[in-house]
Amino acid sequence: MGTFLWLVQRFSSLIILSYILFILISYFVKPYHIDAQVWFSDINSIQMKIFTSLFLVMMVGHALQGLKAVEDDYFTERTIGMFLAQTKHLAKFLRYSYRGFIGLVIIVLSYVTVFSYLMEV
Repeated sequence: MGTFLWLVQRFSSLIILSYILFILISYFVKPYHIDAQVWFSDINSIQMKIFTSLFLVMMVGHALQGLKAVEDDYFTERTIGMFLAQTKHLAKFLRYSYRGFIGLVIIVLSYVTVFSYLMEV
């Protein structure tokens, strides 16, 4: 499973990079500063909506995989109890606290995103 997740993270980073490069190159190549209609038609095209949706999904997946890697690397009994052997029993508590914090951040960001979207409509 570890190799698969590593490959998914590398693939997602390529999608994220291609999206950012596409946006930057479009900004410098297309005449957005002259005509706002060009920007509006680009943003509303189905290809851009699909690419943006793919970017957002890949960004969330990439971030979650990175957060899991941080948890696996730093919140273990070996790393927590490296200097004081008495503290290694705190590893499980810290690990679950970390997961809870990340879950809370995801819930709050989801709520704010959905709520702000509903308020605009």
